[in-house]
Amino acid sequence: MLYFPLGVAGHVDHGKTTLVKALTSIDTDRLPEEKRRGMSIDIGFAFLDFPSENLRVEIIDLPGHERFIKNATCGLAPVWGLMLVVDACEGVMPQTLEHIRIARTFGINRLITVLSKIDKVDEETSELAKEEVKDLLSKEGLIYSGIYKVSANTGTGIEDLKKGILTYAKENLKDKRKDFFLFFVDSAFVVKGYGTVVRGSCVSGEVLEGEALVLEPLGVKCKVRKMQNHGLFVKEGRSGERLALNLPELDPSLVQRGHFLIKEGQFKKSSRVIVRLDSEMPKGLGYAFFGMREVSLKHRKLIENVYLLKLSEEVVTLRGYKGPVLNSSGEFLGGYEVLHPFPSRLSKRFILDRIHLLVDNPEEYLLLERGIMGLSPKDLSSFYGRPYPSLPSGAISIGNMLYHKGAFSSLKDRLLRELSESNGLVKVSQLTSKLRIKEEVLGLILKELRDYIIVEGYLLDIKSSNLEELDGYKKLMSLLSEGLKEERELLPLKEYLHIALRKGHAYSLGSYLYVSKELFEEYVNRLRSLGKEFSIGQAKEVLSFSRKYLIPLLEYMDSLGITKRLGDRRVFLR
Repeated sequence: MLYFPLGVAGHVDHGKTTLVKALTSIDTDRLPEEKRRGMSIDIGFAFLDFPSENLRVEIIDLPGHERFIKNATCGLAPVWGLMLVVDACEGVMPQTLEHIRIARTFGINRLITVLSKIDKVDEETSELAKEEVKDLLSKEGLIYSGIYKVSANTGTGIEDLKKGILTYAKENLKDKRKDFFLFFVDSAFVVKGYGTVVRGSCVSGEVLEGEALVLEPLGVKCKVRKMQNHGLFVKEGRSGERLALNLPELDPSLVQRGHFLIKEGQFKKSSRVIVRLDSEMPKGLGYAFFGMREVSLKHRKLIENVYLLKLSEEVVTLRGYKGPVLNSSGEFLGGYEVLHPFPSRLSKRFILDRIHLLVDNPEEYLLLERGIMGLSPKDLSSFYGRPYPSLPSGAISIGNMLYHKGAFSSLKDRLLRELSESNGLVKVSQLTSKLRIKEEVLGLILKELRDYIIVEGYLLDIKSSNLEELDGYKKLMSLLSEGLKEERELLPLKEYLHIALRKGHAYSLGSYLYVSKELFEEYVNRLRSLGKEFSIGQAKEVLSFSRKYLIPLLEYMDSLGITKRLGDRRVFLR
């Protein structure tokens, strides 16, 4: 089944809750205080099914009184569409305007409109109300998908409205099933025999019974034991769906409205975000809604309408997410759009010099921001809230990290320059400190280079370094100066042997014998004392070698063109 979350907004007493009941047979006023006062105080929930379309419209009824505007804002956070209800008798009122402006900050620009209580006015009055609504929406830059005249009391227009809701929902459905799982929590309570139940809206992704989740920003791990959608047990939940999740490990007293449920390792939480505003920021302390969570903030203006926000607590958000901003008195000011959900470099100069990239080419901005530390594909996916499909333009992949081509090339040049100035041998700790990189990053760079190796805490250039400073190398050469050595004798010094061979300080005689350059030359000279040519017996007598060692030595001399085998004798060629 597909799900479409729809908010129902409008001024107090304009008939929202009565209309929802007429559409769904569900009374969304569930609190005793709401029953007593005949007025919605908190958000309410219902659903409207269209079986032939395999579609369920998840309805969130918003309180219309100005005193409960923050509750209404919470209800608007998870919806994808809005049904604006206007009393045909009263027309547009203050909360009518405020609700649609807040909805717009969440990215809702198209809505469906209802003129309610149509049975209480004549045709002329209803037409005036209709024109007033049209003018309002036009001035606010909103698109409406029909204006329906309805009476919840008589049933007039209800069926037409249902058809309109179906069309509107189908036109504005979002496929977020492949996005990372994000769940906005609106309440928690205890059910006997089950334990803690957390209720809320699945904003994106999917969740299965038995899956592990994390409650953020607390970082508390939990597991889905059972789940329901409007009282019916389900095995999976998906984007757009209202869910009640049974999470026995959670202490319900810790859970607050506006907390987030996510899957571990998908989203990153942060108390710093860079946003673009459609209005001026409040002076001093302000507030913003991230999902259903109201968070206080301080801000620093970067340029024009771009700000760095310092939040009072960590939030889970992503690139492109939108929401409202309020002043210290709780008055609605305008909306924000997230440009960067977790900036790691907060220098105003760095941001200003690259703000055009953050706006138009965020992948390159992220690569430059992480610089020589590298950007993990995981962070790139967290930035967008979904798996990132390919290597960003201008990036190189080394190991499991991504680097900006320019930044990585510059780092490699600096490293080579440091080695050159240190005669090819420098302490790793000194190098990483000077370049301000981790040793793991150094290892990634070395994979791109030849003839460089880390030994005894030193990075060395095999070709130009002064190896005599290395204790292990000294020990190796001392052993090789004693005579021919088998590989098994040199295993503890194998890494040094590799360097000695590359440097030409030692030779490999076949697959298991090694000799130093100096000793090899001494052996050759001793054989030269036998004259222009010699036999194996003469060589054995001069060198005192067994055939096991002598034959590999003579064959190596042949391979170098020093000698040539003629029958049972060898002739010097040079």
